[in-house]
Amino acid sequence: MKKPKPLLSHRRLYALLLVVSALLLWLLAQPRPGLRIARLKPVLAPEPGTSAPAVSNRIRIATFNLEHFTDGIRDEPERTREAFAAHARGAAAIIAEANPDILVLQEIENGRVLEFLNDQFEHPFGWIYISKLRQSSGANEKLNLALLSRLPPRNVRQLGFYNLAGIGRPTRGALAAEFDLGSGVRLLTYGIHLKSNFGEMPRNQAQRAIALHHIAADVVAEVFKNTLVSNTTATVILGDTNVDPENPEFAADPSLEPLAGAFVDLWRGRPIAERTTIPTRQAGDTGDPLLVFPPSAFDRVFASRNLTAGGPWHVLPPQTIQHGTDTNNNLTQPGFNGHVSDHHLVYVDLVRD
Repeated sequence: MKKPKPLLSHRRLYALLLVVSALLLWLLAQPRPGLRIARLKPVLAPEPGTSAPAVSNRIRIATFNLEHFTDGIRDEPERTREAFAAHARGAAAIIAEANPDILVLQEIENGRVLEFLNDQFEHPFGWIYISKLRQSSGANEKLNLALLSRLPPRNVRQLGFYNLAGIGRPTRGALAAEFDLGSGVRLLTYGIHLKSNFGEMPRNQAQRAIALHHIAADVVAEVFKNTLVSNTTATVILGDTNVDPENPEFAADPSLEPLAGAFVDLWRGRPIAERTTIPTRQAGDTGDPLLVFPPSAFDRVFASRNLTAGGPWHVLPPQTIQHGTDTNNNLTQPGFNGHVSDHHLVYVDLVRD
């Protein structure tokens, strides 16, 4: 009697097992929904062994949205390298006027543009970082966040939102850094750029609020870890929020609620003339009347409560440098006619008590 032939030969069975194993490994390697936190390597840092500058009794922190700060390579036709160079020189002049110790930037394409910008300063920044964010489609984000600092940062990280689940998944992310201020005090900074107002209002609000929810949770985690090594952790969250809660359009907008209670919104209560960070840009003869908006304070600064009541450091009222915007034609691009950005630079000082 003949033995029945096996359904699969040993060789075919082995090949099938290899295919199944490879498929399982591929599935395990796929990104799962959730927040992505990644350490960032510096674009520029001092040579090892270089002594770090001392922390003074006043630290200035600034934020500036540089409006599509790209290098002019494979950009739209009007975005030439000459336009980029003029954009960078104009931005550097405003930044030098503020002279911050810590600077967070938004809408930055890559590390090359930051190195060129840094070369424009008489006293360049020693540390430069840029995020490597992705869009939900998987494509690289061209509007990244950046950190330039004269003080040595540590634990520089990006919080990426692109793998969060749900229709309220935020755009972009946040760039976090920590600074040792001495005497047992740590400073956390978070550079942010929240969802714009283009598109459906409820979705925009959800994306902004969810982003701030994750940032606030990260603050809690970092403060808890720091209790083992420091007496006090102060936090400053700053950047382009695309919201002005004192503008009637945003009176009922819940975007900033995740920071309520634990943080102080330092622009609240200031006259609009003092807190305008998005000036009204008129249409002029060749602009677009539909793009004329009232002045707003989109670039905001939030400080932890221990910076406003009895801590070893306290925060002063924020200030804005209100020039560098062509308000006569709202279609003027950065690098032309003295236009640097549709945003103004905002800075705030921390003072040691």
